Amino acid sequence: MSGYIETNLPVDRFPRRLIWLVLGDVAVFLLFVLIGRSNHSLSLSDVGALLSTAMPFAVGWFVVAPWFGLFRVEINRAWQQMLPRLLGAWLVLGGPLGLVLWAWLRGRAIPGGIIPTFAFVTIGIITAFLVIWRLAYSWWLQRQPH
Repeated sequence: MSGYIETNLPVDRFPRRLIWLVLGDVAVFLLFVLIGRSNHSLSLSDVGALLSTAMPFAVGWFVVAPWFGLFRVEINRAWQQMLPRLLGAWLVLGGPLGLVLWAWLRGRAIPGGIIPTFAFVTIGIITAFLVIWRLAYSWWLQRQPH
């Protein structure tokens, strides 16, 4: 049993898959912010603004997603298992938590300070990006040796 993780993957192979998964998730939130700032003609070189916008949503995701098993290789390999978990984790808990954190960090009233259009667009676009990314990751995992 030594040298193996719960997924029966050798220890030296599992972290690499997990690292790619986490990096892809982070890229989803950064891509959302880059597109949003670009669409609103805001600076793309203001790293502080980029991170302060992406961070609350990323925190919402990374706090909730592990509870749904979304960082387990065997869940991500089977898109039929991964997709409902992803949608539940993000739409029910992670996204709303991200919106609350976003408003709180800006000193806005909760929930009054969260503009409904912003909430729907943010949750919708990030959902689409997460689904596309995680389906691509699942497809890639299915082609890897166990």
